[in-house]
Amino acid sequence: MILRRPWPLFFLGICILTLTLAACGGGGDDGPTAVPSPPQSVPTDVPATLTAAPTATSVPAPTETSAPAPTATPTPVPAPTQEPAPTPLSTEGDLFLQLEQPEELELLTEEESLEVVGRTRVDAVVTINDTIVEPDIDGRFSLTVDLEAGPNIIELVASVASGDQEDLVLVAIYIPA
Repeated sequence: MILRRPWPLFFLGICILTLTLAACGGGGDDGPTAVPSPPQSVPTDVPATLTAAPTATSVPAPTETSAPAPTATPTPVPAPTQEPAPTPLSTEGDLFLQLEQPEELELLTEEESLEVVGRTRVDAVVTINDTIVEPDIDGRFSLTVDLEAGPNIIELVASVASGDQEDLVLVAIYIPA
C-alpha cells in the first residue's frame, strides 16, 4: 500500500472552491473573502474528498429613505382673450354705417385735409359728399377730404340695392394756423 500525502488533494480542493466562488460571484468587489489556510496537521482518518461549503457574504440591507411628498404646483391657465365683437360683414342682416376715424362727429382741426375711415356691409355703396367710395372685402372704406377754412359739413351715406340707407353727418371746423 502506498501512502500519499493529503496535501495535493487539499490544494486541489482549495482551487475548486476558489473557482466555484469566483463563478458564483463570491470573492468579488463586495469585500474581503476569507480563504481558509491549510491546517498544520491533517489527521489520517479524514476522507480524501472535500466538499465545498458555501461561505456567507455580507449583503447590505436596503435602507428606507422617505422621499418628500410631491407638491402640487398649479398649472398656469392662460387668461381668456377677449375678442372684439364681430361686425356684420356679409350681405345679410341690417345695414349699418360705422365711423372709425375721426372718432367724434364734431371736431376742430388745424390740418387742411381730413381722412374719413369707416365700415359698412360689403354690398353697400358709400358716398362721402357725393363722392362714391366702394368698401373693400371687409366692409372698410376711406377717403381724404380737403377742408376749407371755417366749418365743413361732411355727409356719409351707405345704401344697398333694396333701398335701405344709413347716414352720418360730420362737422369739421378748419382753423388755419
